[in-house]
Amino acid sequence: MKRIINILTMAAFAVVFLNSCQDSEIPEEKKGKPLTIHASIDTPQNTRTAYELTSTGMTISWNEEEAITVISFDENGITAVDKFFSTGEDGRKKADFSGTWTGNEGDQIICLYPDIDSYAGTSLFDNVKTGSTYIILKQLSIPLGPLKHEDPSTLKDADVMVGEVTIHGDFASVNLKHQISIFEIEATCKNLGWSYRSEKINTIKISAKANDDEEDDDNDVVFARGGMLHVTTEEYTGNFFATEFGSLSYYLNDSGHNSDFNMSEGEIKQTFYAPVFFEGDLEEGYTLKFQFGGNAYIEEISGRDQIDVFEVGDKAIKLTEKYPLERGKIYRFKVTI
Repeated sequence: MKRIINILTMAAFAVVFLNSCQDSEIPEEKKGKPLTIHASIDTPQNTRTAYELTSTGMTISWNEEEAITVISFDENGITAVDKFFSTGEDGRKKADFSGTWTGNEGDQIICLYPDIDSYAGTSLFDNVKTGSTYIILKQLSIPLGPLKHEDPSTLKDADVMVGEVTIHGDFASVNLKHQISIFEIEATCKNLGWSYRSEKINTIKISAKANDDEEDDDNDVVFARGGMLHVTTEEYTGNFFATEFGSLSYYLNDSGHNSDFNMSEGEIKQTFYAPVFFEGDLEEGYTLKFQFGGNAYIEEISGRDQIDVFEVGDKAIKLTEKYPLERGKIYRFKVTI
């Protein structure tokens, strides 16, 4: 299932998703309690921008059918995992999710989105089961697929959200908070090709370095390839935290990962939307780097070889001041390579 998105000039964003129809496992001995959860989405104000950026955002509407995962836990970990559904008019702005809650009296309750039984949820989350004390978040690029230029719909499987549920009798409410941000990258590619080979850019890599030492294992900062959420009443914070820092890579455009972002046929400009999981801010002195790479056809080898052309497509920005980052916002970057 998908949400519908439109690009607007505003301060917050949400994206589209896919949901499957598989059922979460519910212990048979628990009868459960019928419950309806009213879901709202946190909308941060005043998008922070940097480097010739302008503020943009996306509006959200729900598809006809949606699903969400409801997780209950106590001081020892997860006690119940339930699936709630919402059905209504396609394009609606609000959604009520109904289902049977099988948690225990006194449990803390949260909602996790995308639903863990969907393609996106299966690809993104791990360890969501009874007895677990933490939930694992995997790389956003796993379910994402190739980025399409000028088309943010490719973000449909990447907008991880978490919110704490408050119960009022047979009715409950949750305010879902985004765990990622979006980098809107407007890239202008000059004629940087060589006469004896033809490049096809198919990858964008984003990284932040604390210093210029490429051999330093602790050099990668801010951008994270994985995260974790504690699910015990003692340690729950409401947000995933980073567990592995490193560069983030995204494929571009069509099948086969040969985009039409061609370095050998003159100047071309395209805009890509990349979901980013991070922790911390871009501090003064850090190096923010965008790298573009892909395939090259080398005539003397007589065939197409996969080669790195990142050394040709590097755009490194040495930060001269601190740029705070906040989850749930869009940051637009203009780069020329």
